[in-house]
Amino acid sequence: MFDRVCLVGVGLINGSLAKDLKRLDLARTITGLGRDRERLAGAQSAGLIDDYALLADADVADADLVVLGVPVAKTAEVLDAIRPSLGSVTLLTDVGSTKCSVIQAARQVFGTLPKQFVPGHPIAGSEQIGYEHAKARLFDGRRVILTPTENTDAEALQRIRAMWQAVGAEVDELSADRHDLILSATSHLPHMVAYTLVNYLEAKPEAEQIFDYAAAGFYDFTRIASSSPAMWTDICMANREQLLVSIEGFGQLLKELHALISDGKEEALYAFLEQAKHLRDHNSSKK
Repeated sequence: MFDRVCLVGVGLINGSLAKDLKRLDLARTITGLGRDRERLAGAQSAGLIDDYALLADADVADADLVVLGVPVAKTAEVLDAIRPSLGSVTLLTDVGSTKCSVIQAARQVFGTLPKQFVPGHPIAGSEQIGYEHAKARLFDGRRVILTPTENTDAEALQRIRAMWQAVGAEVDELSADRHDLILSATSHLPHMVAYTLVNYLEAKPEAEQIFDYAAAGFYDFTRIASSSPAMWTDICMANREQLLVSIEGFGQLLKELHALISDGKEEALYAFLEQAKHLRDHNSSKK
């Protein structure tokens, strides 16, 4: 499928993509690009990439595909570094969790958005980061959302779609605005709730006993609070408008729940909980 693929940032997602591209013989050569020579050398030793270069020395002129796997706040900086050598037919995509900010960064760097630019987001991450946690077949049955811009070439879009399908993903298309709205509710808000719950409990006088006696359900619910604070700070700032709407709506529902309990409205409370159970069970059955 590709002669040379350049992965800018070799972490969990790009590292897992590298494993599958190699496993399926979809790339002849995979080059890792980044700022940390030691990390890049580690990814090469792990067999994820064939060679590497520091981003300051990056040359992507002969690459068929460039995949950005960096914090969304670094998108403009990275695009600026590869722009001088980026070919007019080289496919360019990313794996960032926000899409409007990534597209805005590309506008900032290129002026006119490149025709071969196909923003994307594989919904396959976890609280773990780094190439050490890369997994073959990570994308099997997972959703990848592509958010083509008004300038995206149809052939470029199809080739990126075909790549993700080849590694097992189910590919959908959304506008960048719609993507950020949906992910603010289904991903960004839950992460903030998990972080907040842990901090709330830690602030209580009996925090030590709370954590000592916490059951598996608590750790299942708060697993994502072990995610990278740096990454999630970037995501929150990049999608702040949509995330604030989600936080406000969730906060309002918590107030309604508080009122149901404080007013002793047992039947209404049961209906509230039963509705959530039904919705959760119904939507889980579709996975």
